[in-house]
Amino acid sequence: SKPSCAEMGEPGDMKIKYIGFCGADDSVDPRLLASISQRYEWVEWGILFRNDKEGQPRFASSSWVADLNKVNKNRKIKLAAHLCAQYVGDLLDGNTTFLKSLAEQGFTRFQLNATKANNFDTSSLGVETAQLLRQTAAAHPDLEFIVQRNVETQPLWEHLLSAPVPNISFLFDESKGLGTVSASYPPPPPEGIQFGYTGGLKPSNIEAQIQKMAVAGKGREIWLDMESSLRTKLEDGTDIFDVYKAMACIRSVISLGYKPESSY
Repeated sequence: SKPSCAEMGEPGDMKIKYIGFCGADDSVDPRLLASISQRYEWVEWGILFRNDKEGQPRFASSSWVADLNKVNKNRKIKLAAHLCAQYVGDLLDGNTTFLKSLAEQGFTRFQLNATKANNFDTSSLGVETAQLLRQTAAAHPDLEFIVQRNVETQPLWEHLLSAPVPNISFLFDESKGLGTVSASYPPPPPEGIQFGYTGGLKPSNIEAQIQKMAVAGKGREIWLDMESSLRTKLEDGTDIFDVYKAMACIRSVISLGYKPESSY
């Protein structure tokens, strides 16, 4: 059997809080997601919201999200809304209508994909948007707001770091959602600020990448997030969200000793 992370003597005793699988869409039945969540409560499903791509691969339709809400009536499925384009713009302007709607449907974490790749004008980022996000976070203490931390979003996160808020966390993401594999990972933010790592994670490299995170993470608790690698193209060209790939990553996290295997 494979040695655990502790047996391999990896540094820092890093802990993994969640493993996030982003891009669940109409190609996967929400009941499959519910089955996995029932067994592995530390799995989080990321749903991308982008007004100009709703219903396309990676971007769930409103009817699919409504079905997910019905399936998740007991609120056992961990859900993160990854906001793009107009949705992230509205939130950074202080408009919380869409946020409240999703919170009512069981979403508890909200990632702000405020980058050009996500059809967002980054020139608007700065002191004002940081202050408005602080106010929104303070008004919704039961929700968590995730800021992508990369060069593009620096005008936002550098102001947030100067006066941290407990429910604003950071995702180190130089890949900017494009699936580029990280050669190494940045050191953690100051104590008390939650954070995660991403960047080209997939079944074939997740174990090696987690070991790099353990070096960088310095004993802190993190979450992982992935998106691009979870896609599979069928023979007819259909692009689907592949739960088999998600399961392979779940098994790797268990194999490394970061999470226990569940049993009934």
